[in-house]
Amino acid sequence: MLEGFGEALADGEYYLPLTRVADPGPRFAPGGVPPGLRGSAQGIWMVWGGRRTGLAGQGWKIHVSARLDRAQHVLDTVAGICFSEGVPFKHLSARLFFLFLHHKHAVRAQSGKFCAVYPPDTATARRLLERLRDALDGEEGPYVLTDRRFRDSRTVHYRYGSFDGARSRLRADGTREGTVRDGSGREVADSRLPAFHLPDGITDPFVEREDEPHAGPILIRDYEVTGAVRLSNAGGAYRARDRRTGRTVFLKEARAHNGLVFDGTDARQRLRHEYDVLRALHAAAPGVAPEPLEHFTEWEHDFLVTEYVAGQPLTGWMSRSTPLARADRTAGSVAAYHEACRRLLAGLDASLERLHAAGYRFGDVSPGNILVTASGGVRLVDFEAASALSAAPSGMGTPGFTPPPGLRRSGTDPLVQDRYGASAVALALLAPCHEIAEHAPANLALLRRDLADVAPPRDLWRRATAFHPAEDRAQDRGGPGRPPSPAEVDADPRGCLARLAGEVAAGLLETADADRPEWVFPPSPEALRTNNVCLAYGTAGVVHALHRAGTAVPEEILERLRRDALAPRGALPPGLLVGSAGVARVLADLGRPDEAVDLLRDADGHPLTASCATLAGGRAGVGLGWLALHRLTGENGHLERAAAAGEALLRTSDVRAVLGEHDARGLLHGRSGLALFLHRLARATGEARFLEAGRLLLHQELDRTFPLDDGALSLSDDARFTRAMPYLATGAAGLAAVLTRYVATAPDERCAAALPRLVTGVRVSRATKEAGLYRGLAGLVWFLTGHAELTGTDAAREDAVRAATGLLKYAVPYRRGVRFLGAGSQRFTADLSSGGAGVLLVLHRLLAGPLLAAPDAARSSRPRLPVAA
Repeated sequence: MLEGFGEALADGEYYLPLTRVADPGPRFAPGGVPPGLRGSAQGIWMVWGGRRTGLAGQGWKIHVSARLDRAQHVLDTVAGICFSEGVPFKHLSARLFFLFLHHKHAVRAQSGKFCAVYPPDTATARRLLERLRDALDGEEGPYVLTDRRFRDSRTVHYRYGSFDGARSRLRADGTREGTVRDGSGREVADSRLPAFHLPDGITDPFVEREDEPHAGPILIRDYEVTGAVRLSNAGGAYRARDRRTGRTVFLKEARAHNGLVFDGTDARQRLRHEYDVLRALHAAAPGVAPEPLEHFTEWEHDFLVTEYVAGQPLTGWMSRSTPLARADRTAGSVAAYHEACRRLLAGLDASLERLHAAGYRFGDVSPGNILVTASGGVRLVDFEAASALSAAPSGMGTPGFTPPPGLRRSGTDPLVQDRYGASAVALALLAPCHEIAEHAPANLALLRRDLADVAPPRDLWRRATAFHPAEDRAQDRGGPGRPPSPAEVDADPRGCLARLAGEVAAGLLETADADRPEWVFPPSPEALRTNNVCLAYGTAGVVHALHRAGTAVPEEILERLRRDALAPRGALPPGLLVGSAGVARVLADLGRPDEAVDLLRDADGHPLTASCATLAGGRAGVGLGWLALHRLTGENGHLERAAAAGEALLRTSDVRAVLGEHDARGLLHGRSGLALFLHRLARATGEARFLEAGRLLLHQELDRTFPLDDGALSLSDDARFTRAMPYLATGAAGLAAVLTRYVATAPDERCAAALPRLVTGVRVSRATKEAGLYRGLAGLVWFLTGHAELTGTDAAREDAVRAATGLLKYAVPYRRGVRFLGAGSQRFTADLSSGGAGVLLVLHRLLAGPLLAAPDAARSSRPRLPVAA
């Protein structure tokens, strides 16, 4: 699922709950409702009670699917049966919500569900299943992947689980997890994987014979699946072998009545359309598209078989080839990269020209739909959005590579989608800033400044910025919220950064709304899945940044923070980023130590503190909260509580069990965060054993790093990946930030040897996709600033300042001040993790610290740790 997909649908500027959309389209409602019975809205669902009350919190639930064009009839049928039985049920309440849950980018585990029925016992469930099956005989709907179909019905499904969130438990990351009691009475996770699953000890009473688990190769007709390319709600894409010929082929699946897009077409309709387009193109322009081999229906799914185009997606080629993140780049390697870009773009042009000559547009020119072959050639793949020039263009497209609505509506150029996409691809080859170019074209001059030592040639730059004319890029330069010129930045970097800090603060306050129920400041999508008060995504983080920067926070916002923080006592997780410890830290800074102590005591006693040790959600973060209170108040009791947290970490025999999932790495969820807390604790208590324990944790973290071919060292998210991550939250910058402190305090040969290689990988990361603190440029600036403060070298200082001026290119002018595109770069956010608050915190550290205030002072400065890191 695309990040923030549902939350981005509700509003064009901010992430909001989908229910806040202005017009969800036609509403669904039962045709005949018994007198006195009223439905109640529950998110995107409408819930109807029944005569039966006090139902168990779990059992056999029934899901009924439907085709969109038959949804109202299916609802009337389900409602009539449930009303007659007195059994509660719910249904999607509007067309947009139906399209969302069945969309090609939706969560596969929720897809297909239109109505959900909650029988009180097994006997009632069996009777309802029989009645629904008979009443809906002949109807068709998508298969609900979490469920099992009832006998031969094409719409009626069932599974065993908790009833509508009746059972759930809080997770350390602030989300809630459904639970169910298994056959032995133990509370276990209510697994909602896209496959039918029963808790241990629960048997299926509705099936006569259990199917044997599949063994051996997966065969679809004559095709043996040898690997999955991708899986989506629309279906899978696979590499397969034709058993008749031995040929490797590409197999694309379309699930029945699913994978919808907002024009209402489903995956099978689009796959059949794609097959027709490929056949026409193969006849008119062989080689411009993958050769279509076969289209067939197996069971209820459609399959398209084409030639297998060997190559890597352009996204992967860029990440491996771009000089932006390479420490060993030279003038020659940069020139070679730009020449390779010219060849790829020429190949793309040639493919598009042949496609257009054949009378078609591609419709979704983006890096994910372009393959780079072993010989350096280009092939277009995934013709789902392709359409005849004589027809209306497809409404599908990739964000950042699709022309804005005004350009699409002009109708003067039938090829505008392809031309715009190709230009955006050219910009992506130079730097991942195509979304910023759409919102603030004037910032492109600052991007080019940042690319000075990898300066794109004029021909590539003109192509990359073709849809952002020079006059648009230069307008109103220097006005309120407008970017400075590159010359101004070079002449006065500190002045430009100070002005940016003021504009960021102004923009944060301009977006604030203390009366809005969803949030006070526009957050990342995670806030809508966790809570709107926390440090990482909520009010506390923005208030913290404003307060640290010396900006007055309106009293109504402070009161809202206090009210939201203290009202849900027990509802917040304990951690620093999404829970009580982080909010306590902010309240203490605001002069409310008593309330902060209450919250930290809650965090100390929370069961999750015992099962999670991470900086983000567990004991290490709670311990840092107590240390902060000790620094503010000097009370020894707070230090004792921090020391108790440290002692608990030292007694932990299996660290992996108390980290993030999949042996997580990095500052927020891995061993680096634990080591950071132990370092601070050792400094406060003077006890070297905490420092030694942290050093051993860092060695374990270093065991999980891997070398890059340019000599740098990097880190991935967790054990599932080997992708190089430079970021603060998860990656090299976070680990290096902790190593820097240890190397400065108690030199260790292994840590000292690894640090320069980690720093190398961070300092060359010039143009990240996002500006934010956790996984964007601001986080790299945070680390480089701290590293420069500790090392005191002019080179480190220059690295920090140079990186900081790169933040200017992400600032988008607003009514007052500036805003930043946050998580996923689809909407503006203000939060600490990905939005303006994180940027402001970083700018304050740089501007108020010794680096810019007095360069020589860096040599004697002591590091200051923000609650965000």
